[in-house]
Amino acid sequence: MVDVWMDEIQLMNPPLTAVVVVLLLVHGGAAASGDQHRRRFSSIFSFGSSYSDTGNFILQSAGLPSIPFNHSPYGDTFFRRPTGRPSDGRLPIDFIAEGLGLPLVPPYLAADENFTAAGGGGANFAIVGGTALDAGFFLRRNAASVPPFRSSLRVQIGWFRSLLGRRDGNATAAQRRERLAATSLFVVGELGGSDYRYLLSAGKSLDQAKSFVPDVVRAICRGVERLVEEGARYVVVTGTPPAGCMPMELTKYAASAAAYDRRTGCLRRLNGLAQYHNWMLREAVGRMRAKYPATKLVYADFYKPVASIVRRPAKFGFTQQPLKACCGGGGPYNYNPAAACGSPGASTCSNPSAYVNWDGIHLTEAAYKFVAGGWLNGVYAYPSILSLLDQ
Repeated sequence: MVDVWMDEIQLMNPPLTAVVVVLLLVHGGAAASGDQHRRRFSSIFSFGSSYSDTGNFILQSAGLPSIPFNHSPYGDTFFRRPTGRPSDGRLPIDFIAEGLGLPLVPPYLAADENFTAAGGGGANFAIVGGTALDAGFFLRRNAASVPPFRSSLRVQIGWFRSLLGRRDGNATAAQRRERLAATSLFVVGELGGSDYRYLLSAGKSLDQAKSFVPDVVRAICRGVERLVEEGARYVVVTGTPPAGCMPMELTKYAASAAAYDRRTGCLRRLNGLAQYHNWMLREAVGRMRAKYPATKLVYADFYKPVASIVRRPAKFGFTQQPLKACCGGGGPYNYNPAAACGSPGASTCSNPSAYVNWDGIHLTEAAYKFVAGGWLNGVYAYPSILSLLDQ
């Protein structure tokens, strides 16, 4: 019933020159924090899956058996301790916050946080295993593999609406929405990857999974529209990374030589599914721009930056095998579900910043910094996130 979720639980148990890329990444942090008079946003509200989760899954899973996400070496690179983030350090949402001169966005389920306080950094509703489609969709059409928790985008937006309902001094709900509309950035992070994993784990073929892409994209767009109805005026929508380049998928779906991209070693058809999803989503974001002209919508490409560093890792400062996880339990891709990162049987590389992949499905802080830098400055976002400061 929960094969896909268990995959993540087991994880828990000529382009630009390098000099130009470094300058762009540095500028991402300096542009907002150094020019405080340009700051438009006072808070960020984030949605999505494990690529954006800053601790919600750990909080939701309290009482379950030990979750390696909450153990070293997770978090060691930057925080020097585990924070619930599925990486060795910061995630794209963390780099976006830093680039805008804002505090890191706390997980919504951290009940002691005062999210609505003046000057607060907003809230993060993203969670490991988060899906675009509701659990009911999988129960009706995919009963052999369903999400164990209610954590779809619609549920996450329900959490956001609950947050709006909290008392905030003497402000009314309408006043809160008006303030958020003018001062908040909404980031709808990666969604779709978990949806397709649930479908494939239930025995559906890649062609069958591909037939559900329109449903997944519609669900994401419905979520964006709900946020616009709540007052969101600045929204970033991100695509999904190349699943066929992830050690977990390469291990799980090992195939004949013809199935692999000869340039990269990635699984071609899994990447084709991600590309089709991203194409449909970007087209849909374009249509929403026309439908909601008062809302600034950014499409953030997750596929191209990861594909670029997998194809030519040394060019971007990644010196180790791009398809091999830094933290894992052996095998050709250093991914073993029986000895996943954070469990006693796993080992960790000495220099995570030299690796693209962290634990088999999630990326290293260094890779996430590269991705987020391209979103902030417009190398991989349309338009750039930083351009919103002037709109």
